[in-house]
Amino acid sequence: MKTITLPVILMLFLVTTQMKAQSLSKPILDQLEITEKDMFAATSNGDSEAFKKICGPEYFTINANGVAMTLEEAIPFIPRFKGSTVELSQQKQRVYGNFALRTGFGKVFINSQLVAEFLYSSGWIYRDKRWQFIHWQGTPTGILLEGKGMIEPPKN
Repeated sequence: MKTITLPVILMLFLVTTQMKAQSLSKPILDQLEITEKDMFAATSNGDSEAFKKICGPEYFTINANGVAMTLEEAIPFIPRFKGSTVELSQQKQRVYGNFALRTGFGKVFINSQLVAEFLYSSGWIYRDKRWQFIHWQGTPTGILLEGKGMIEPPKN
């Protein structure tokens, strides 16, 4: 529990210290939609480099299997998602200064077969004139099939 608590506290500290009393314009908020789609495309293509470019250096994830990882720890897993597609619904967005918290429901498919359903929260910070993906937390809601590249560690 301590290993998850400390990184989460650090992430919240980083986010709150980065928040400014600015109001993001509609074009900047609209840009987040595009950046999020790019993030899912990088994941579906198994493109670790494209995924890494979208992320901020403090990226932190808590995956559906309960494993927490930094960006460097997560990058080797990105190729495991190659060929997957994601359908999102029930999306909501809350904006706090230059930080956006997005939540929703997702379904992951491989070859048109449903392999996972999850609730998620993603954190995005607008910094250096672009959106940076800094947090992901996914919680399975039922179906989560092993052997489909979703929860097992990458093969060495």
